[in-house]
Amino acid sequence: MVFDDYVYLQTNPLVKDAHSFWYLSEFHQFANLPAKLGLPTDLATNFILRPVVYATFHLNYLFDGLRPRWFRLVNIGIHTLNGLLLYALLMCLLRRSPSLPRHSAAFIAATAAVLFVVHPLATESVTYIVQRFTSLGAFFYLLTLWLHFAAGFVVRPTPRLALRTAATVAMVLGMLSKECCFTAPVIAVLLDWLVVRTPLKLAVRTALPLLLCLPIIPILVVLTAWTQNGGALNLGEALNVANLNAKPWGHWEYLVTQFTVVVSYLRRLVWPSGLNLDPEWPVYSSLLAWPVLRALLVIVALVAGAGMLYRRSRKDARCACVLAFILWFFVSIAVSSGLVPLPDLMAEHRCYLPSVGVFGLFACLLDRWRTGSRGGRWLAPSAVVAAACALGCATWQRNQVWRSPVALWEDTSAKSPGNARAWGNLGAAYCTAERYEESARCFQKAIRIEPRYETAYLNLTSVLNALHRSRAVLETIDDLLRLDKSVEKSADVQCNRSIAMIELGQVDEGMRILNAIVRQRPDHRMSHMVLGMVYSQTNQPRQAMEQYRLAQGLAPEDPKLAPLIHAAEVAANATVPKQNEVRDR
Repeated sequence: MVFDDYVYLQTNPLVKDAHSFWYLSEFHQFANLPAKLGLPTDLATNFILRPVVYATFHLNYLFDGLRPRWFRLVNIGIHTLNGLLLYALLMCLLRRSPSLPRHSAAFIAATAAVLFVVHPLATESVTYIVQRFTSLGAFFYLLTLWLHFAAGFVVRPTPRLALRTAATVAMVLGMLSKECCFTAPVIAVLLDWLVVRTPLKLAVRTALPLLLCLPIIPILVVLTAWTQNGGALNLGEALNVANLNAKPWGHWEYLVTQFTVVVSYLRRLVWPSGLNLDPEWPVYSSLLAWPVLRALLVIVALVAGAGMLYRRSRKDARCACVLAFILWFFVSIAVSSGLVPLPDLMAEHRCYLPSVGVFGLFACLLDRWRTGSRGGRWLAPSAVVAAACALGCATWQRNQVWRSPVALWEDTSAKSPGNARAWGNLGAAYCTAERYEESARCFQKAIRIEPRYETAYLNLTSVLNALHRSRAVLETIDDLLRLDKSVEKSADVQCNRSIAMIELGQVDEGMRILNAIVRQRPDHRMSHMVLGMVYSQTNQPRQAMEQYRLAQGLAPEDPKLAPLIHAAEVAANATVPKQNEVRDR
């Protein structure tokens, strides 16, 4: 597990507690629970908006704990199903066009599905465990559309009503998986109107049950923001509910910058080089900035070109599909790249569902080439096979980067050398691998890039303690306190200070600080562990065993605690005969 896997899965108490799924019965308390526990408020917001995905995480946890293997296997299964659903959806749509031969429908559907399944840009949505949000949301999105259009083939009213009802249920489940599903009714109307050639009013009327679901996400967002802001209804706060607390940029800056980001997504879909988990991206505030203007021209040219092709060849269903698919891309990506400002300007997983439009577009153009020229009959399928093999190899190589946190963050920091967060996460990965010298250098580099990076200071003190540089620990804590005096109350800061003081021989003062921490924060595992170690070193094995067991109760999966408890038990039992021997004498 890496990056947000730790925040939203590994250290998230809401995932492990089945009672969390009854949050509607105590909404106010649940929405503010993470803040009371000293955790990011986004944990509750995320859970409220995406309970369906969290239900699957909870089932994974019940089945095999927090081991990544089954989490990842489920993700791969979802991605595979998405490829099959994409094939089924395109076959369902294109079969309804009398002007398109069945072999063309099969070629387009198979090409789009294969490219979607093997493309390396999907790695972040499949290999990255927590991004099941994206892949499961896409599953329900595609399922909704497939059921919606499959109902058009059914003559009898009862089965048709059942399919429409199932489509609506899938739509609701999708909306409670990922906010991008908000656009599914719009895409249903566009596909019905452009590809199936249904009159627009009838297409809207047919999709009415889906359209009536649109308020679900806005209502949940506003209700969550209202609850977390003490009953004050502020639309600005509601719009930024997913933007954490920092709000590093305004909505206009985010929107303007997204034009350049969207074009970069398109480039990566065509030529998937430079894939990066945490890319650096410049912020723009003017539409007249050349990178923004250039991106706007590309977007306008693509939409205008698809529109002109459609007008010139209205009878060709593939030209209608080209326009529909380019609109699919821009409409589905609009939620994350415009409507709602997010804390990261760019993330590859946001392109997972929109990429369907690009692959559908490529498939339609390739089929026109295949059927329109003698050489294309063999060259187009050969090009698909060659592209699938090349993309598959690129996906394999990209997953080699994801083989460990160290490899992933080495790749990220090399591609984003000015990204303080990337260096901070590389430092954390080195620390977990007990490569403390390299870890300290990474945290120091992160602080040089971003002098107000408090987490890097805190992690640096932990690493310096592991290197037994106690005076450097105290100096780093002093630097952190000059940056933010309020962190003096932090249990982590005080715990690291106490370790350094004990190393410097100030055992009584260090023990006083640790005991004060566990009185105020009995859930602070590290303080219990350090107390246990000090008690062990001062020949107080029973007290050590008690502290180790308290730490184990807070982290049962920690493999280091069992041998420490065993050693304390042996030492405690060894003291009993000695005490009895003294009494006998």
